[in-house]
Amino acid sequence: MNTPLRERLNSLYAAFRFGNVDFLLNAFEEDIEFVSYSPQGVFPFLGHHRGKSAMANVLKAGYAEFDFVTYEPVFMVCEGENAAVIIFARMIHRSTRRSIQTMIAHFMRFRGGQIVELREFMDSFSAVEQMLGRKIAIM
Repeated sequence: MNTPLRERLNSLYAAFRFGNVDFLLNAFEEDIEFVSYSPQGVFPFLGHHRGKSAMANVLKAGYAEFDFVTYEPVFMVCEGENAAVIIFARMIHRSTRRSIQTMIAHFMRFRGGQIVELREFMDSFSAVEQMLGRKIAIM
């Protein structure tokens, strides 16, 4: 168990929940690689981005689109300079006022205490249905 890294992650997720962009950006290395495996037609600000300025744009666009009600780690594994975190997220889509609940998995690599790589997976099928306000027919 890597207690300092766990504590750092808990503070980062709390900062995310409260929209503290500056605190979050200080956690990223200048050449951060962020990849979110999610449908960009519904979440256009996600996808593949590189660099701290790109991450600033991702965060600002995410906060413009959603009000994050809950963003809480429910499972965390830290080993050396690597971490895997499962997050329960609940957010309100600002324009439709729809509530979206989803589980998100983050896989991170750190170097010198800063995040150099962040890969994100979410239960995007369910999130898209919630965003649309209806079930998606599968044929």
